[in-house]
Amino acid sequence: MNANNWQLSYDTVSHGVRAYGEESLLTLGNGYLGWRGAPIMTSYSDDHYPGLYVAGVFNQTSTPVAGRDVINEDMVNLPNPQLLKLAVDGEPVVFDPTTRESVLNFDSGILSESYTIPTLKGELILKTQKAVNPFKMHQIGLSIAISSDFTADVTVQTIIDGRVENKNVERYRDFESREFDVTALTVDKLVAETRQSGIKLVVGAKTSSDTAKFSVTTGQDQIVATGDFKLTPGDTINIERVIGIATSYEEADPEQVVDEQLTNVTFEEIVADSVKYWQDVWSEADIILDSDDPDLQRMIRMNVFHLRQSAQHYANQHLDASVGSRGLTGEGYRGHIFWDEIFVVPYLAANDPQTAKDILKYRINRLEGAQANAKIDGESGAMYPWQSGMTGDEQAQVIHLNTVNNEWDPDNSRLQRHVSLAIVYNLWIYVQLTGDESILQEGGLDVVVETSKFWLNKVTLGNDGRYHLAGVMGPDEFHEAYPDADTGGIADNAYTNLMLTWALNWLQELSQHENLPAIDDVLLEKAQDVSTGLSLEISDAGIIAQYAGYFDLETVDFEAYRQKYDDIHRIDRLMKAEGLSPDDYQVAKQTDTLMTLYNLGANHFVKLVNQLGYTLPTDWLQKNTDYYLARTVHGSTTSRPVFAGIDITLGNKEKALEYLKTAIGSDYYDIQGGTTAEGIHIGVMGETLEVIQNEFGGVSLRDGHIVINPSLPNGWRRLSFKQKFRGVLISLDIYPNEVKVVVDKDITVTIYNRTINLHANEEQQVSGG
Repeated sequence: MNANNWQLSYDTVSHGVRAYGEESLLTLGNGYLGWRGAPIMTSYSDDHYPGLYVAGVFNQTSTPVAGRDVINEDMVNLPNPQLLKLAVDGEPVVFDPTTRESVLNFDSGILSESYTIPTLKGELILKTQKAVNPFKMHQIGLSIAISSDFTADVTVQTIIDGRVENKNVERYRDFESREFDVTALTVDKLVAETRQSGIKLVVGAKTSSDTAKFSVTTGQDQIVATGDFKLTPGDTINIERVIGIATSYEEADPEQVVDEQLTNVTFEEIVADSVKYWQDVWSEADIILDSDDPDLQRMIRMNVFHLRQSAQHYANQHLDASVGSRGLTGEGYRGHIFWDEIFVVPYLAANDPQTAKDILKYRINRLEGAQANAKIDGESGAMYPWQSGMTGDEQAQVIHLNTVNNEWDPDNSRLQRHVSLAIVYNLWIYVQLTGDESILQEGGLDVVVETSKFWLNKVTLGNDGRYHLAGVMGPDEFHEAYPDADTGGIADNAYTNLMLTWALNWLQELSQHENLPAIDDVLLEKAQDVSTGLSLEISDAGIIAQYAGYFDLETVDFEAYRQKYDDIHRIDRLMKAEGLSPDDYQVAKQTDTLMTLYNLGANHFVKLVNQLGYTLPTDWLQKNTDYYLARTVHGSTTSRPVFAGIDITLGNKEKALEYLKTAIGSDYYDIQGGTTAEGIHIGVMGETLEVIQNEFGGVSLRDGHIVINPSLPNGWRRLSFKQKFRGVLISLDIYPNEVKVVVDKDITVTIYNRTINLHANEEQQVSGG
């Protein structure tokens, strides 16, 4: 085994956003909590940001800005339980290391770090290990080893620091950042309460060592455990710290829960649980790639690792929480839940279906919030918010800071109503892949029905005899309104209309399901009418307009912008700083119309277009891809994987591979110039794994049966992985012109367009061509 393929490692001392980004990637988590990978001797600074987050725990703050109160709901950064302070012969040690080695082991979930720190007496070596317990979600642990090349008296202080604010994201720092007040301090527990949401936060810790006792003092919102040691060359001070975290959001008595985490527990036991959990995960979740790119394998495992700690069944079955766009690794987008679930749930449904169901319940539980959200806007049914936090109301702002000119612009992003379609799609893909329809009986059908009511009330019948949908935004995000319009939103966004057509088809299918409650006939009649009459705008050449009137917009001289600014992935901000509006131009942040293909595939795309009464030329996919690619700046990390999947469909495997390589390293290489500092991008991680397994690997599970048509690029000698389909575990070894497959139950599949009957536990080899 190549250890490098199982590790994320850093051996230089980093600073600024680079250090912040590394700490995001070194985060440990278990679905319940995320523990950023900051060095334990650091507090918030320009170079470091310790963070501890609990899924679902939010708080609102109010800040006066330009004569108005801006309300923000933030995922709360909890009190910091890892803070370490050292003194050598009474002189405080300043954390300014000369050497560093940080290694995150994907196969065990252990983060090991080593620092050389200069002091007045000589060099101090600080080694730490961190572990999160996946089986006992409230429990984390830390081991500390201190050695030196000198003799001295060393004072060690391990601290729970309650003087913590939300400061991870630079552009948010002008807003109120204090999220909680400390309410009680004991010898082993800090109790706090969020200032607006009233959630009780309990963080406890016990510190131990074989060579010294620790005494505890409290005050100034801190609990400080102090131990005195004699340090000599060749000796090592070994310290263990067991930490418990619980809140009243998920527990009736969080103090008791924390007490239980601190009782008769050792760091070694936490490590053992972490190792056992990740061994179990990798036995089914590993994606093995033998290719010419030595780094691609490591990036694959890094993405799997982060997806599997952003949510996992041992924790999430007990939680009312979903996966935010940055997971639990940073405060970007304030920890809110977006449509990024559409890139996470399909992966989980095919690889970890129990967890997929766990996080789908977050949306079901917020159906009432979506209904209230619709009423606020004068709509019917359920309208899920673009940005969701604790209760499911809309958390998107109405103004947005342009970081280029530092001015506030109107923000109509909440008009991305397609988030409701993403939620319905996630329910559908879960049912398709697992065969588990119980989620429909447990509230999922209500989500489908109530969101359908919203759409069917919102569409209008035009004089042209077609239904039109106005006041929305597409996934592109650069287009919030028509040129010079007084109100936000555009009409007949192709992605939204096509996905709505698909969703109304599913509604009608569900109405025939004998085990589900009846659906109102009037609603079904309207659904049938709208699902065959929604409007698209298609040019004579077969280009589907991103929305009505898109072809009338001005074109952009992209080369001129590249020469002037170099990086134009956020060309919208550059335009606004120049007094222009992207609303006036044919420019896209990311895939919009073509995103439909990522969800449903090219064949289903054509069926939907035909269902609406339109036809496309045979070369429609190439034409539309060329047209929109020329106008897309990939301002979102989720853009390139969609184009990768399309290129595989078109047979452009090498071009697709380049998109994949760029996208899969989005966070490791921080291709957006510092955004990884605010947390990893969980959406692109799910997308890239989909491209590998379901596009290059050619495994399609969404149409009711298993179809395997691999399309490996040059330089890929073997691709191996497992997926789950309706209770069947499929193990695949894919070679350039051969598939070896083993299933654990008898099943019929299609491989290389041939029907194959597979028998349990018998390997079948099928050659292509």
